[in-house]
Amino acid sequence: MSREVVARKQQGWLIISNLPDVCKTPIGSSMIPVPYPVIAKLTDSAKVIKSVKANGHSVVVYDKSYAIKTLGDQAGVGKGIKSGTVGGKCYPKTHSKTVKANGKYVIRHNDKFRMNG
Repeated sequence: MSREVVARKQQGWLIISNLPDVCKTPIGSSMIPVPYPVIAKLTDSAKVIKSVKANGHSVVVYDKSYAIKTLGDQAGVGKGIKSGTVGGKCYPKTHSKTVKANGKYVIRHNDKFRMNG
């Protein structure tokens, strides 16, 4: 059985994209689609549950919390081919089915996020 650790607003917790963010990037006089590896940091999360702690840090929950910005695609000033954004927010897509904090399902290590939302 795997260990499902509750995600929290703490240094070292990252959201790492499985696929690159393809953004239109100026190269010479053209805008070329370039793939960028992107991440987001849970230390930059907003709307966490401050009254519930995991290892002394506020818990990240589904349908409320989000990471405030995606990092790594800033050179793609023509914006993402699919997302239409650069440096957008990251929202949880999956969550615990049983554990809640203040009525919201908690996010765990290995849960999926929608990046550049």
